[in-house]
Amino acid sequence: MNERKIIIVGPAYPYRGGQALVEAYLYKTLTELGYQCHTVSFTLLYPSIFFPGTTQFEESGFVAFPHTEKITRIINSINPFTWIKAASHILRLKPHAVVFVWWMPFFGPAYWTISKILKCFGKTRIVFLMENFVSHEKRFFDRISAKLTLKNAQYFICQSNFVKKQLIEVYNNKLVFETTLSIYDCYDLNKYNITTAREHLGIKTKYVVLFFGLIRAYKGLDKLLEAFPQIENKLQDVTLLVAGENYESFDKYNELIEKSGVKEKIQLHIKYIPNENIEPYFKAADVVCLPYYSATQSGIVMMAYGFRKPVVVTNTGGLKELVDEHRTGIVIENNNSNIIAQAVTEILENNQGIDFSENIDDKVSSLGYKNLQRIFDTILE
Repeated sequence: MNERKIIIVGPAYPYRGGQALVEAYLYKTLTELGYQCHTVSFTLLYPSIFFPGTTQFEESGFVAFPHTEKITRIINSINPFTWIKAASHILRLKPHAVVFVWWMPFFGPAYWTISKILKCFGKTRIVFLMENFVSHEKRFFDRISAKLTLKNAQYFICQSNFVKKQLIEVYNNKLVFETTLSIYDCYDLNKYNITTAREHLGIKTKYVVLFFGLIRAYKGLDKLLEAFPQIENKLQDVTLLVAGENYESFDKYNELIEKSGVKEKIQLHIKYIPNENIEPYFKAADVVCLPYYSATQSGIVMMAYGFRKPVVVTNTGGLKELVDEHRTGIVIENNNSNIIAQAVTEILENNQGIDFSENIDDKVSSLGYKNLQRIFDTILE
């Protein structure tokens, strides 16, 4: 057993969502590498007034890589006393490294306090695992909060080259490593194939285009809805499947659907999809479309790859880093509806006979937390 101890600071079960999944895969990977791991998580993540969804907590019947006995919930995002308590708890554990899961500067004050105390009173390495530099919404205080907090980091592990370049520009005196998100294959429970998945969802068309995940303005669902009539006009026998919880007004999307002329070909599942119910959506799909306005990387791409489904992504942030052109999907220059329609149609028609599934199989061997051993060997040397 490796005697070296690593503490993860970030959202973990019973919280749900992308960052809790990052924690689960990070814990799994580091534990398999032999590190003694423990996670310090939150008692309050988002105050309800700031949370647009239905619940922040996992209500699924299936949880990926449960390790509740190794999760201690201490941090209240708006209570500074709990930040001091969390730091004290970590100091007592005497870790060799502490990894802060960073995705939103709202948590900057808590992370700054905890990491500052650890730097002043401990001998641990301070590592920040970076989804992005600032949040997708780019609120006015984000850059200030990010810069102040990230000054405490000794090392950065970025989940895209795009973010790595951003950090090197600002923190060129710190070691910055690069990895990618894990392949999220944990949702394939082997209960469905393409036929039974479509029967389950009531889909009878030849082709299925999937938009999956939280519905937020920067994700470009509006552009896909504008593009879909062109896709339907070309292929006709096609369904657009939209599945995910809505984090904004759905009125503009309803208006686009109403005037599309192909409303009957658009199937909406506007709700949170529990973990155990994710499989049929991806198994039913021929292509997963991510027409984002902005991004750093994407858990949805990693979910699509987990099911060996090709993707269409916009050339924004680090998305293009995840796609081998015309092998695992298509990168489009922007989310213009004509360009989206052309790319989606090209994959569905697949006139060149590309074996996307086999190509994705090859691609995933180079993705994920496979280089964490090397990274932490360097950090802890």
